[in-house]
Amino acid sequence: MTEIVLSGTRTKVADLIDEKEGAKILDVATGTGKQAFEFAKRDYKVIGIDLSEPMLRLAVRNNRYNNANFILADATKLPFNEEHFDVCCISLALHEMPLSIRQEVLQEMSRVTRSDGTILIIDYSTSPKSRLARYFLCYIARLFESKYYPEFIHSDLGSLLKKQGIEVTAERSVIYGICTIFKCIRR
Repeated sequence: MTEIVLSGTRTKVADLIDEKEGAKILDVATGTGKQAFEFAKRDYKVIGIDLSEPMLRLAVRNNRYNNANFILADATKLPFNEEHFDVCCISLALHEMPLSIRQEVLQEMSRVTRSDGTILIIDYSTSPKSRLARYFLCYIARLFESKYYPEFIHSDLGSLLKKQGIEVTAERSVIYGICTIFKCIRR
């Protein structure tokens, strides 16, 4: 389901980064590494983390980039120093987490991102404008997503981000309004 939803969106996410070549990027909940690969194509130094060993094995197997590495790590306890990365990204993972874990993950992402660095969040829209997106999010996605999805879809992501020192600077609706890309800055 996730691969279908993200089709073409990974490039749009990577296009939002305005960093110099060699900037350090953390891809949280990287899964099979496809978003990390999109960053690596642009000559950024990328680390993808995930809790799933099988997913990481796929990422490592498919990795054709010397500037992309993958490690097994818990996003609530990131094994990096403060302000280590220029950019942190998480794609379609926050809706899979209970609120308390979501808060911890965002707090950790904020901690390891440099001051005034970029944080990118891609997830289901919490306030879709189109009827198609509302239908998909209300009826179809519920069939496939975790038990935490209904709470996420009705949450105030903006307030949660603000509590973690993350300021939304731009929002881009993608996939017919089903998903939103949030470009943020770490304060």
